[in-house]
Amino acid sequence: FAAGLTAALLLPGMAKAHPSGVSRVDLTLRADTLEGRIDAKSGDVFYALGFESIDNAHEYSSMADRIAFYYQTRLGVKFDGREPAMRVLQYKKNGGDPALKMDSLDFVDTTIALRLGWAIPPGAKRLEVGSKLFAELEVQPLCHMRIFYQGKEIKRAFLDLDDRLTLSLEPDSLRALLEAVDKPAAAGAVSGSESGPSVIGRFIWLGFTHIIPEGTDHILFVLGLFFFSVLLRPLLLQVTAFTVAHSITLGLSLLGVFSLPSRIVEPLIALSIAVVAIENIFFRKLRPSRILIVFAFGLIHGLGFAGVLKGLGLPEGQFFQVLVSFNVGVELGQLTVIAAASALTFWMWKKPWYHNRVVVPVSVLIAAVGLFWFVQRILLVAG
Repeated sequence: FAAGLTAALLLPGMAKAHPSGVSRVDLTLRADTLEGRIDAKSGDVFYALGFESIDNAHEYSSMADRIAFYYQTRLGVKFDGREPAMRVLQYKKNGGDPALKMDSLDFVDTTIALRLGWAIPPGAKRLEVGSKLFAELEVQPLCHMRIFYQGKEIKRAFLDLDDRLTLSLEPDSLRALLEAVDKPAAAGAVSGSESGPSVIGRFIWLGFTHIIPEGTDHILFVLGLFFFSVLLRPLLLQVTAFTVAHSITLGLSLLGVFSLPSRIVEPLIALSIAVVAIENIFFRKLRPSRILIVFAFGLIHGLGFAGVLKGLGLPEGQFFQVLVSFNVGVELGQLTVIAAASALTFWMWKKPWYHNRVVVPVSVLIAAVGLFWFVQRILLVAG
């Protein structure tokens, strides 16, 4: 039973650090041309194209055309319903900066940038743009798209695979957008910022889906806490310590007070899974050191959550709503994991063999996966 339960929980997640599926597209309108820049994490690009990694200049050179083609074919630009001719203006590994920070999107890992250009047909009245970047990934892709005109951002949107951003190219419409940018009261509506309820609902859902189904590593950590004891008090103390800790670092990181690159955070998250699972095997009573360990690793998980939020882009002026909503979603995901594990095992809790036949085998498997991920992610960083 234990092996079957664990296999069902672990098999979907036998992978590297989960991809974000987040991209950014900046479009600039000029007199007779449209220029665009696409940025995405290199790890996501490699994952989508089936590469393990690309480690040297020769490999990048040989794969550059394929990566550029991937970008080109997944950005759909139309003028008045027709696709214009496209040309590649520039291709860059790292986007020219190994730690590229782009407004509300913070790509702390290596990025790949591609600049494209389109000729605007004479008399064109409407621009329509959509993104199919990362449709291959198991996560829900999200594209942060912005349009600039005369040096000012006039429109912004967060697009999933089925969304299209449209813009009137009529001179009067463009002039009105420029005037609205200079008016604080109207700027939010022009740039595409969301209302409070919309932000709350979206980020609750994003927090939940980051746990279920996308966050296999976080699920395993929560299961490590669950299998420590069948008593309610130890579970509540651990979950509370974990929640408080990840809330602290999530908030500090989003405020820019403290952060760590994912090449450090991801291996530590994997290590945290192994540590709590190994403790389940050798200790059966809650000790203060266990709470401290859970709290410490909660701080690390919070940095991981922050990396996800930064990649999604934060609505301006709604920091508190985003922080609380995303946390609520994460907690709902964690409670769902605990509820599912309880439903599967509650009838065994009072059995004398529960610890030896269920807790120990499951914890061994969870620890093995955590250690495997830890070594794998360390090797990826070293490579």
